[in-house]
Amino acid sequence: MERLAAILIIFCLLLLVTLPGLVYNLGSGLVHAVHQVLFAWETRGWNTVESEHFLVKYRQGDEEIAVLTLNEAERVYYPLGQYFGCFPDKKVQIAIYQDRASLNRVFGWGSDEGAMGVYWSGVIRLLSPNEWLDELPSEERDAFFCQQGPIAHEYIHLLVDYQTRGNYPRWLTEGLAQFGERHLVGVQAEEGVDLPLQFSLDELNKRFDDSQWQDYCYAVSEDLVEYLINNYGSDRVPLLLNELGRGADLDISFNRVYGLDTHGFIEQYQSRIKQNV
Repeated sequence: MERLAAILIIFCLLLLVTLPGLVYNLGSGLVHAVHQVLFAWETRGWNTVESEHFLVKYRQGDEEIAVLTLNEAERVYYPLGQYFGCFPDKKVQIAIYQDRASLNRVFGWGSDEGAMGVYWSGVIRLLSPNEWLDELPSEERDAFFCQQGPIAHEYIHLLVDYQTRGNYPRWLTEGLAQFGERHLVGVQAEEGVDLPLQFSLDELNKRFDDSQWQDYCYAVSEDLVEYLINNYGSDRVPLLLNELGRGADLDISFNRVYGLDTHGFIEQYQSRIKQNV
């Protein structure tokens, strides 16, 4: 069953990348519904702890991590929900994986993938901090997990997905996730730097999973979003996501919210970079 789940998830990912219009027309809710069934089967024997807005599934031995995760998720729920104008109508499901191999297995990844958290289709999956912070004492581990852990980042991905109904580019959700975790809920991260965009936005989206370009893609995406928010205001972010959620493409959404398309936006961004050189 785990192999079947991985195959279906990979198929959905490929469908989303190659035929995003079809996925949107079918409705992201359909993809979410299928994934929820697979997730329920995968975690059918797991333990559960829940709060008002979240439900955390975990394996025996991760009880303290589950409670820590639940508390941190509740901490970021309101500030992020208010900023993005989105409060999910159902409890958000989070799963904690005890080791990297079990998390990677869900997506059919090899051992070289090192994600601490993954959001996909309504579910947040986290690698237990016992796996990647095992050398720290428990108190330091818990503080580090809240200060630099992946919960806020992955929850922003969920909010963007819900607001846009899956109609968003990779650079936008990654930029918003990094900006949001650092500026809205105090997750400690390195300050962004001014980076010239070396290729088109479409090409940027394709290079996130290329190890040679990955750091650059994340950094420039955050810088693009920060420039957008600093120059046009944070109040327009939910408006942009809502336009995308109505099915408009990115250029039309940009025009309606910011009065220019993405080409005009990139020209402004690149001009700022040149002035700062």
